[in-house]
Amino acid sequence: MTKADRRAFLRQLVESEKEMDALFRELAVEIGNAVLRAQGSDGKVPLQALPQLQRQAELMVKARFLDSSGRGFDDANEPLAPFPRIVAEGQRAMVRQALEETAKILDKMLPEDLRQALAMREIKQP
Repeated sequence: MTKADRRAFLRQLVESEKEMDALFRELAVEIGNAVLRAQGSDGKVPLQALPQLQRQAELMVKARFLDSSGRGFDDANEPLAPFPRIVAEGQRAMVRQALEETAKILDKMLPEDLRQALAMREIKQP
């Protein structure tokens, strides 16, 4: 892996981490606001309010990981919720980078006639 490729890989990793940090920061704020709304005039959350508060927090967490049907990915393995989307996009970018790096290596190593024959082939995306 070249230094430039390594830097690109690390940038992608940092970008995914930033997106996850933002996702969890938003979640923490949302849950914190639910706790504040549940507080009584004395600043304490009444014991009887806890089940409802826990249910709200559970729904907030699930919304980051699963869609409304309770799935993180569809049948084509496409992400349906924010967290799986961040993970999938990060993985795809890293795999794409690894494939590009492999293509560069092969381009240098393959005989010219084979490289030209492969370059003429159409690549089909799934």
